[in-house]
Amino acid sequence: MTEEGSRTGALLEQLVARFELVLEAVSGFGGRLDSLREELRGQFTEVGRQIRFISEQIAINRANLAGVRQDLGAEIGRLGEELGKTRIEFAERTTAMEGRLRQQVQAAQEALKSEGLAIRERLVRELSATATKLKSGLSEPSPAIAKKVDAELKRAIKALAALDKKFDRFDDRITIQTRDQEERVRKIERRSSRG
Repeated sequence: MTEEGSRTGALLEQLVARFELVLEAVSGFGGRLDSLREELRGQFTEVGRQIRFISEQIAINRANLAGVRQDLGAEIGRLGEELGKTRIEFAERTTAMEGRLRQQVQAAQEALKSEGLAIRERLVRELSATATKLKSGLSEPSPAIAKKVDAELKRAIKALAALDKKFDRFDDRITIQTRDQEERVRKIERRSSRG
């Protein structure tokens, strides 16, 4: 029994030693768990602070964005008003310019008519004077009268041709100016209808 008692004692000693090792390992593991737990708490606390900071920044950015939107809306409204005023002023100026141009064209036509009448009157006077000269020159021999009549007729024809060219040139200028003006007005109307 002694032998059995010593074996049992040895076994018990070994069990106690192993139990102490297990207790030591478990208590070391518990310490590691506590430090891991503290580390996780610290990390969660830091993450919470960072989330709170980011939330605050988002709120600030939203407030700033709302202010920018409000300012932008006000500026767009102001620009719309200015654009409307500019369109109205542009339409008024266009109408006034068109009226002035029409008056100028009419005035030029009236001037041309007056000039044409004055030239016709002058030609009538010159032809009357020529006719008077011809009548007074009837006492001269026929070849001299024919030369005078021929010269006077040539002069009258040249004057009429020059007058006709003047009328044609003036008519062409008036036509071109009228077309140009109408084209300008159409362009302006197209621009204003697009805008």
